Amino acid sequence: MSAKAIREHQGKQLLARHVREWSNGKHVIESKSVLVTPDMSNDESLDALVDANPWLTHNDQMLVVKPDQLIKRRGKAGLVGIKLNFRQVKEWIQKRRNTNITIDGVEGLLHTFVIDPFVEHTQDDEYYICIQSDRDGEEILFYNEGGVDVGDVDSKAKRLHVSIGESLTASMIRDNKLLEGVPDARIENLSSFVAVLFEVYRKLNFTYMEINPIVFCQETGTIVPLDLAAKIDETAAFLNASDWGGPLDLPAAFGRQEFPEETYIRELDSKTGASLKLTVLNPKGKIWTMVRVCQGNCKNKIYCFFVLLIQPFLFPFEIISSRNYFFHESEFLKILSRLLEEVPRSYTPIPFPIWVIPTN
Repeated sequence: MSAKAIREHQGKQLLARHVREWSNGKHVIESKSVLVTPDMSNDESLDALVDANPWLTHNDQMLVVKPDQLIKRRGKAGLVGIKLNFRQVKEWIQKRRNTNITIDGVEGLLHTFVIDPFVEHTQDDEYYICIQSDRDGEEILFYNEGGVDVGDVDSKAKRLHVSIGESLTASMIRDNKLLEGVPDARIENLSSFVAVLFEVYRKLNFTYMEINPIVFCQETGTIVPLDLAAKIDETAAFLNASDWGGPLDLPAAFGRQEFPEETYIRELDSKTGASLKLTVLNPKGKIWTMVRVCQGNCKNKIYCFFVLLIQPFLFPFEIISSRNYFFHESEFLKILSRLLEEVPRSYTPIPFPIWVIPTN
């Protein structure tokens, strides 16, 4: 498993498609969500969004806009524009685009945004739900309040664990009182939705999904995810490529720019069934840790890096790279030479080789 965070926009698009299909149309999540990418740098390119998404301006549609860069607690940071028309959304984006901000001590550049319809509701309509995978299955957390001021949900939420191989039904949700605190009139609809959401979570190989808030629209009985954070198992692409709608956008964490070498390896990884991973921790480091695995007569050498195992005990600020990374010797030398050329050094990086010879 390799859990990678995805953009909120893409997560909502996946739910919009598969919740409808899995529930046979009983539960419908609108796919009205627009991603504003860095190349849309002027008003003309933003105006072009309306041609493809006429709902943005239809009947003076009110909108919500926020960065879509894996930033936590955007509401408390003042990074959410609420109940704006499209003209105001453009102004909001242009004012903040390409500006540096600091969130939880991490500085980064704002460049990608998501626009959603504004959903009229009250505080009583907001709930919190989270599904997370563990070694034995999945755990569902639900709390009958949601929003930016939900507080410590770990201590307040009701929990339900579903083991591997076990199915989840709406009746199980009701019997285990997972939705405790929700008005009785909403229990049946909401429990059915949670059961469908759980099956979609499993089907698409999510590893984590938090929706806060998820809103129950009283007038229509529809359920809308307003804010979503999710991770997905990227190694499941061979199973889920068509369900995902093609390759997923797996952005780097906020404030971290991807190295060209990391981009190169990620592109190689997308074209092979092998596992190719590279994370540069410190391009100025002196230590390149590696495990060298010999298969047969060692003509095809494979290098594997396990820095996370060694880093806490060796010199953590001198480690150059990386996560698990499997590749041919020529690729290793190519990446190493690139990193060495980019950063002027008065010393030579020190490799720590560990030889592993399989017995069978």
